[in-house]
Amino acid sequence: MPTVRTNGIDCYYEEHGSGEPLLLIMGWGGNASTWQPQIPGLAHQYRVIAFDNRGVGRTSATEEPYSTAQMAADTIGLLDALELSSAHIFGVSLGGMIAQELVLAHPERVSTLILGCTSPGSSQASGAEKLQDSIASFQEETKEHSPDAGWFSDFMKLLWTEEALAQSDSHVQDFVLSLIRYPPTPHGLRNQAAAIAAHDAYDRLHQISCPTLVITGGEDELIAPRNSGILADHIPSAELRAFPGLRHAFHLERPDLVNSLIVDFIQRAAAVA
Repeated sequence: MPTVRTNGIDCYYEEHGSGEPLLLIMGWGGNASTWQPQIPGLAHQYRVIAFDNRGVGRTSATEEPYSTAQMAADTIGLLDALELSSAHIFGVSLGGMIAQELVLAHPERVSTLILGCTSPGSSQASGAEKLQDSIASFQEETKEHSPDAGWFSDFMKLLWTEEALAQSDSHVQDFVLSLIRYPPTPHGLRNQAAAIAAHDAYDRLHQISCPTLVITGGEDELIAPRNSGILADHIPSAELRAFPGLRHAFHLERPDLVNSLIVDFIQRAAAVA
């Protein structure tokens, strides 16, 4: 099992394909295997690197509350260990928040930036109060025990369309299996939630200078799609694309569409570099 020591933790990672490096940063509670629906399509073009964030899967789950800046430092340590001076970065949800901190702290390490279903944080974010209330409720409800099956069922409805859930889509099965095989620790979930609650890059977005693509599901009820518009409006020359009818796991439900957009974006960015 490949791991590297970075920022005081042991970080699990895996690699697929060859070519320019494309680093995938997963969202809250997910792990490297959660990317399975997307990895084969992207690995045809790139050296795809997926890893387990601090607190989940096969990576160390330290006890203190996490921050997106801390998790960005974890990610930079992984790039250092792999001797990568730069990479294309694709982060979703919490992973997109981590990616914001990464590019702001180390702009020279990011060739292109793709932000999926994520938020700039702060009170300026769309639905900020609702998200903060949801996180506070989760923290309170899980003080004594892990989330139960009913909570997980409700959460799945925020991620996937009714059609995908009703048909038990193969990508839904991949998602559930990734969490069964490599479950997040209860305190890891709580600490990652704390990082989401505290994230705030809003006033610094104008400093991001690399080619940036912002993408989201048009019906995302977890992180409001308007946040992608805020990101695109404040990051210079960022492109924005929404996928109508899809929810928070839009990239996993329709990896064919999303992968095609990502490959096209990276290729276009390279052509004008």
